[in-house]
Amino acid sequence: MTAGERRELHELVERYAQAVDRADGNAVADLFTEDGVLATWMDPTTGKPTGENEGRAAVAKAVSGLSRYAATHHTISSHSSTVDGAHATGETLCTAHHVTDKDGRKSDRVLYIRYLDTFARTSGPWLFMRREVHVQWASTLPVD
Repeated sequence: MTAGERRELHELVERYAQAVDRADGNAVADLFTEDGVLATWMDPTTGKPTGENEGRAAVAKAVSGLSRYAATHHTISSHSSTVDGAHATGETLCTAHHVTDKDGRKSDRVLYIRYLDTFARTSGPWLFMRREVHVQWASTLPVD
């Protein structure tokens, strides 16, 4: 893998986190192939996904739903990937904050996430073919 490929894949992961924090479903969907899949495992004890969104329209709809939070903040703690021609695989660790405001009381649901990614490069930039969101554990914190 070249340094340029490593940088491009890392920037793709970062752009995803930034667009998710804006709840910009269309911007996130543009980071996926036409038939890309965003799959989520909210329960770390099961082998079955909680949800699976296939295609850009479904990905956009799923991510736009994050607008229900007062704020989100995804921090990438590590990313590694391996390139094999026009395909790549990767793993990203992330801490994701989801702030809610109910009756004037704010709380932060913190998800500790392990993303498993499959990337493709067609005629343009690297894109997600499949992004699996594996929540490893969660905690809830008060917010001032």
